[in-house]
Amino acid sequence: MMPHGVPSGGDWALERFGAVFLQGTESVTISNCTFERLDGHGVMISGYNRNVTIADSDFGFIGGSAMASWGFTNETSGDGHPGAGVDGTDGNHPRYTSVLRNLVHEVGLYEKQNSFYVQAKTAQTTIIGNVFFNGPRAGVNFNDGFGGGDELAHNLIFSTCRESGDHGPFNSWDRQPFLTTVRTGEPSLVMAQRVIHHNFLIDNYSPQEDGDQPDCRVC
Repeated sequence: MMPHGVPSGGDWALERFGAVFLQGTESVTISNCTFERLDGHGVMISGYNRNVTIADSDFGFIGGSAMASWGFTNETSGDGHPGAGVDGTDGNHPRYTSVLRNLVHEVGLYEKQNSFYVQAKTAQTTIIGNVFFNGPRAGVNFNDGFGGGDELAHNLIFSTCRESGDHGPFNSWDRQPFLTTVRTGEPSLVMAQRVIHHNFLIDNYSPQEDGDQPDCRVC
């Protein structure tokens, strides 16, 4: 198993692997697939990827996160601290990912710091029309404010935080600024607007709230 890494300024750590591992791809589509009884993540979108689509698929009994997206920045070199570079202007990160009409349930069987979908150092993701339920932590997690331009809409998310007492169906952080060109095409520390609308979020079990945005500037 690959060691954990700290992807960005949120609380989470991840392994950079999955049953399907994408890196350096463009226009990959995963559709009408079944991911079942996996020990780790289902799909890992790592580093440079453009226009990945995950659609109409079923994820169940997953050891880690069903879907994870994790880009790279100019990591700070040295010992005793995680890679913490802020410059994402080289484009070595996922953009324009679409997560559409998937059914995801029973995740986090082994890795409790997980979600149905989690992203870090990733921008302009569209998450629409999914049904997510039964997980130990936050349902959808945006681990940072990298780039922005994401849309979360028309999803049903419930039965989250079944093994923890914070977060909720949606969680985001923004503790670390990142330099990207996402918002205007020019380098900026200001992220593009995220849009969250027309979701049905059920606050059952023991989360703090339906949407948890600690340290978040723009959501």
